[in-house]
Amino acid sequence: MERTGRQSDAGPPSARRDGPASRRGAGGRSPRRVRVPKASELVADAIRSQIARGEVASGSPLPNESELMREYEVARQTAREALRVLEAEGLIEVQRGAGGGARVRAPDIEAASRHCALLLQLRGATVADVYEVRLMLEPTAARLAAERAPRRAARALEEVIAEEEALIGGSTSLLAHALRFQQALVELAGNPALELLVRLLHDLVVRGVAPAPPIADEGRRLGLRRRLIRAQRDVTTAIREGRGEEAERLWRRYLSGLAASLLGDIESGGIARFP
Repeated sequence: MERTGRQSDAGPPSARRDGPASRRGAGGRSPRRVRVPKASELVADAIRSQIARGEVASGSPLPNESELMREYEVARQTAREALRVLEAEGLIEVQRGAGGGARVRAPDIEAASRHCALLLQLRGATVADVYEVRLMLEPTAARLAAERAPRRAARALEEVIAEEEALIGGSTSLLAHALRFQQALVELAGNPALELLVRLLHDLVVRGVAPAPPIADEGRRLGLRRRLIRAQRDVTTAIREGRGEEAERLWRRYLSGLAASLLGDIESGGIARFP
């Protein structure tokens, strides 16, 4: 792999001897410079593709440096650099020393969220900005669930609600109840891209908002939980009956109320920016 890369960098002898005029393309335009990937990048791309295709399971060891050198016909330094690239991306974990080595690490939402939070911070984005996008995307999950698998989705959501009702007087936080229902609904939409984006947005909101203090008033706490369950039942009923647009509208209203109840007024007392 490396031998090929050096040859391509040098180019054929005729290309090196030609002057500027002979290197012009059709119409007299100068050719664009093409960046040739480093051998370590090609090795990292190959391993990354194996992980993405599921050919190497999370937790599985990768070949050691000597095996990578033989497999890809590269130098030891190239193999090490490829592993450093993958480690920086969070796709592998490398343990140094005797008995160590590289193991595959499945990427998670938290890793992506950390990078996104930094980008949002650099752009001066607020938690309100992120929640606004969430309100645009997440209600679509309710409509998709109603359109694609209304009965199956409704049964799954009713099971979640039944669990909430059994724990309504317990110590589990209201946010935990709400999150369980939300995650189930987004999964039932049947769109992996939407599910990933919504999970990312939720994690970003959690990062930017301090945890709400527990509600000391028992009557108020129970009242909020019952109201939460009623809203969930309304959405579930619309989904069961295949009323996608109404399910979407109810879910948007539900999320707006959730923001007011659990996140508080994130614009009051100063705009909540990402830490």
